[in-house]
Amino acid sequence: MVVLSASVCTRQGKALVSRQFVEMNRLRVEGLLAAFPKLIGHAKQHTYVETDAVRYVYQPLENNLYLLLVTTKASNIVEDLGTLRLLAKVVPDVAGGMQEHA
Repeated sequence: MVVLSASVCTRQGKALVSRQFVEMNRLRVEGLLAAFPKLIGHAKQHTYVETDAVRYVYQPLENNLYLLLVTTKASNIVEDLGTLRLLAKVVPDVAGGMQEHA
C-alpha cells in the first residue's frame, strides 16, 4: 500500500488539512486535490476514482467535506479502503466534530 497523501478537503478541492507520506511539492499536492472534484462529479456509487497516475479513495464527511486518500494505482484497493475506514473513525475524534462557525 502506497498512500501518497491523506487530506480533509472541501467539495471544491481545497485542502483544510493534508499530510503527505512521500516527498511531493506543494504545487503537485494542490494540483491533485484541485483535480478531485472534477473527477467525482455527482457520482454516489463508488468511493474511488482513478486517473492515469493516481487513485483517489474518498469518503464524504459532514458539511460538504471529503476525507481523501491519494494512492498509487499499484496500491491494494482493499487495504486502501481499510485505511480510509480507519481514518474516518479517527478524524472526528481528533477534530471534535466539524462545524462551521459564522
